[in-house]
Amino acid sequence: MEDQAFEVLEQKINQMLSLMSRLKRENEQLRQENQKLKSLIDEKEETVQKCKAEIERLRSMKSEVDTYKESQDHIRAKVETLLEKLKEFENIK
Repeated sequence: MEDQAFEVLEQKINQMLSLMSRLKRENEQLRQENQKLKSLIDEKEETVQKCKAEIERLRSMKSEVDTYKESQDHIRAKVETLLEKLKEFENIK
């Protein structure tokens, strides 16, 4: 009876050691995967920051373009007014 109890105990110990070994491997794989994902997150965050900076740069450029367009529209209106006045002057002669 004692031999059988020792055999059962030995089997359970072997099963436990096998389980611990498998869990240790799985844990290491999960740690590696976690590290890869953290690196990927860091890369994506850097990309997001670069995109935000580019968006801000483009907004600034759009603002400049809008300012130039307003200036151009103002100049165009002035030139049109002057041309109309010149036509009026020509009609007077």
